[in-house]
Amino acid sequence: MNAARALLGIHVPGTTLWHRLGVGWKYLVFLALTIPAVFGTPALVLAMLAVTLVLVATTRAPLRLAWGMPWALVILFAFVAGYHLLFGEPAMAIKVVGTTLTALYAGRLILITTPMPVLIDALVTAVRPLRPLGANPERFGLAVAVLVRSIPYVIASFGEVRDAARARGVERNPLASVTPVVVQAVAYARTTGDALMARGLGDDDPDEAPTPRH
Repeated sequence: MNAARALLGIHVPGTTLWHRLGVGWKYLVFLALTIPAVFGTPALVLAMLAVTLVLVATTRAPLRLAWGMPWALVILFAFVAGYHLLFGEPAMAIKVVGTTLTALYAGRLILITTPMPVLIDALVTAVRPLRPLGANPERFGLAVAVLVRSIPYVIASFGEVRDAARARGVERNPLASVTPVVVQAVAYARTTGDALMARGLGDDDPDEAPTPRH
């Protein structure tokens, strides 16, 4: 499975309750799942994680997509948990890893059941009341759209650079893996910025910045 899809999830059309539910309610469900985990006890964290996993399964998306995650992230979570266990902090291991997983799967509950343009439009609508304070809802939505599109690119870059480093026998050299990814990310950001400027999206007039569509 593609690493970006494994991390973020992808919209799966369907007719379940989650697919019919308004996006605003989905964001509220996200908060209802994650806030107790952030401030709760380890037992509550595990309970919220279990509830979140069950809710994601009710989207009827393939479980490999609903529950799966990249191996790199699995190793990272194992490392974090092992670090806290090594220093005799099992409660902290549960809090850190469990809360992060709860947020990840709660977010996937939204991403699997809602097309990305709908999510972006909802964020733009939520920011519009802040326009008198200087906020630009359209630019905010555009920034979120660019960010979401950038994440799969960066993840794919890590995979390509890792394979290239392994082929050259330098996979254990951190600079051999990190430096090319940073260079590619900067080049991607510059290219994206130039493309937006060429379309007049870098102007200062907020009325000229259209709502992003995918």
